[in-house]
Amino acid sequence: MKAIDLCILLTGYTLVVAFASLWELMWHRRRRALVLVVVALGGVVATAVAGAYLKPGTSYGTLVRQLVAQRDSSAVVALVIGVSAATVWLGLLMDRSGAERQGAKEPNRRRHRYALAGQVLVAAMLPASVVGVVGGTQAFIWKDLSGFQRDPPVRVHSDKFVIEKVADLNFMPIRVAASADGKAYVCYDYFERWGTIGGAIVELQRDEATGTFRQKIVADSTLLMRSYGLVARNGELFVSRSGVAARASKGSVTYEATGAVTRLQDLNDDGYYEFADDIVTGLPGARGPDTMQQNNGICFTDDGTLFVTVSSAGNRTLDPHPWSGCVLRVNADFSQTEVFARGFRNPFGIAIGPDNEVFLTDNDVDENPGDELNHVALGEHYGHPFVVPHESGVVSEGFRGPIHVGELESNYLGLVYATSAALPAEFRDCFYMADFMQNAIWQVRVARDVDTYKVTDVIRFATVTTPVDIAVTPEGEFFVISRNTQNVYSIRPTTAVVRGTR
Repeated sequence: MKAIDLCILLTGYTLVVAFASLWELMWHRRRRALVLVVVALGGVVATAVAGAYLKPGTSYGTLVRQLVAQRDSSAVVALVIGVSAATVWLGLLMDRSGAERQGAKEPNRRRHRYALAGQVLVAAMLPASVVGVVGGTQAFIWKDLSGFQRDPPVRVHSDKFVIEKVADLNFMPIRVAASADGKAYVCYDYFERWGTIGGAIVELQRDEATGTFRQKIVADSTLLMRSYGLVARNGELFVSRSGVAARASKGSVTYEATGAVTRLQDLNDDGYYEFADDIVTGLPGARGPDTMQQNNGICFTDDGTLFVTVSSAGNRTLDPHPWSGCVLRVNADFSQTEVFARGFRNPFGIAIGPDNEVFLTDNDVDENPGDELNHVALGEHYGHPFVVPHESGVVSEGFRGPIHVGELESNYLGLVYATSAALPAEFRDCFYMADFMQNAIWQVRVARDVDTYKVTDVIRFATVTTPVDIAVTPEGEFFVISRNTQNVYSIRPTTAVVRGTR
């Protein structure tokens, strides 16, 4: 049972107790019930406060709504346990209201009948309470022992596509990449119980005979810790990775530049990428105050030019590193790295879009005005940390603004531009963007607008729980990874001919 499940249990229990106590106070005029009402409602408030700390920046009510949207079975069981534990209060309530209040107005014979009915009702509710609490708790125990996990519903919002789960992972995925031959690669990092840290990349390849995907670890190394960018290109894998290395000197803490882009190669053609070479070094990597922000997404143009996203070190702080909050451009032989654009907070997804232009998603500041989709132009500054979208009383001058800002609870992550001729015309030549908070894959259309682009349409393409990243093959097959359910989904056109499918 997780902390959120315990909060749901306590919420169900205290709400029922509060309702029963309030009923007794209002209908039976028992003043002592007022104390119980205050205590129970205080428990509801205390649970909501505690729930707000489960995920910083997200209220308890929002978390509950997300669980409802995901149809989370653990939360349902927790609620059943909480309500069952409080059922005895409902029994006492109905016993008193039926046997005492109503029965007192009837003749002795009826009074006895009402009292007997109340006793029977309480006698039924007490075992029901025990069965609910014990049964629900046992469900949690056996769920953990058996490793059972219920997948929330997923949906693609067009009858021209089908969606299916192609992999059930035993780790929490970070990024996904697709190769030209239809394979998918998923990276993750780990911190083992005995202290080992590292990361790995899993290859998913469709079995031509069965249509199912086989999982195979093709790279596993301490080098791959915090691999927040992944590309499969020309038989090679490229990862944007980082470590954390802090130094303290006379009260001042500084951080080493641990970020790098690494090329992985399979030199002996045995299916494992045993050769690693850093092609870009000196990236600031993960640093304080927010070590979740580092170098993230990477992408290539057709001529081999590499673009790398680098985050700022904090929410709205100035960062002395010259590559902080930047998009870097690396020439095709990786010999020269230069700043292409700056002024980003935590850019995560990056893709080459129409006219060979660069686009990226940027996570907003802690005040949460909504995540951004940006068209990235050479030499421009996009405002961070000086301005954010929709900031009251601030006029943005000299900065380039985003072409789209999401809802307050948006969390734009992975981004891909799909051009495959296998896609239906209305789903071609547009972006697909993963929204972690909204459990959505958005289809985003853009059109040229003088020296930039404007968003002409944003449509929910698919509903997937906590999507982190999305990739697409030349055949028009999308791969989406879900962080919380640890699943990989395939979304492909119903008319597509994919090897191994029928």
